[in-house]
Amino acid sequence: KTKNLRELDALLSTGEQQSASIMAMALCSVGIKAISLNGIQAGIKTSNNHTKAIIKSINTKKLFTLFKKFDCIVVAGFQGFFGKNEITTLGRGGSDTTAVALAASMNAKCEIYTDVEAIYSINPSLFAGSKKLKILDFNTALEMAAAGSKVLDERALQIAKKYGTKIYLGKTLENNHSKGTYVMNKNYMEQAQIKNISIRENIVLFNLQTNSISQIVSLLKNTKQNLEMLSINENKISFICKKDLQKSVEKSLKNVKNLQSEKIFENLSRITLVGFGFSSHPHIMEKIINSFKRQKISFTNLYLTETTISFLVNKEKEREAIKELVPLCGI
Repeated sequence: KTKNLRELDALLSTGEQQSASIMAMALCSVGIKAISLNGIQAGIKTSNNHTKAIIKSINTKKLFTLFKKFDCIVVAGFQGFFGKNEITTLGRGGSDTTAVALAASMNAKCEIYTDVEAIYSINPSLFAGSKKLKILDFNTALEMAAAGSKVLDERALQIAKKYGTKIYLGKTLENNHSKGTYVMNKNYMEQAQIKNISIRENIVLFNLQTNSISQIVSLLKNTKQNLEMLSINENKISFICKKDLQKSVEKSLKNVKNLQSEKIFENLSRITLVGFGFSSHPHIMEKIINSFKRQKISFTNLYLTETTISFLVNKEKEREAIKELVPLCGI
């Protein structure tokens, strides 16, 4: 570990640069005129946040000029620059984000190839009978990413939605587009539909009673903690965090004045149903509650929006809960 984030970015960026140059050499060897570019050469300007930079702009004029000389431009993902060529990296999912940002800026389609064949209704490693999703709309894909689905990066999807950039996700070296998933603009009728079940494990729940709720919210900003499943009721506040942030959150809470009570629940899983029409079709949530009650599956912190139903269960009840949900949701 190092606190010198500038040098860490300089180091981390080299991996993608090596891959890009090797790919360009391989293409040239089979008669395809190719050139590799790192983030600086590709004109990918970012914010000055080392290891977690945000893309601000891309010099497409330079890229289009290069296309007059080359058949293929291989751009190193996950990186960019700010100021006078200071190297930055984009953080987790940065390669997906680079690909979609390039496509969006050049008004092109984006194809992403990975180690999975497509996006599924539920992680196939958890449920073998999960369905392949041939088409996803941007909103559903974003909700899935936010809920813990690890196929496409959330920032990449935000860019795709903003610019209407169509994404195809398929398995590496698979040339049959009918086997993958398209993420694109898609309109649905009013009927409710569940598209995906996402699971996020190693969740910690904090239930606090205090007169200093605003102070807690302020302190949590400094722990890199997103206020997920946040609930505030008079002098009570509850929220969840990932296990690796628990110590940081607990350390911050020691500075809270008038913390009357603190309850921490560990070893939880967050299960999220992603789709649409949930608020206007409450019978879906009713079916889930009744099914869990019959099977004696305890859950807590149930949240309902138009596009998601989320709740927490103990880790040891996770697979049992999924087993109930899959036929219930028809996915």
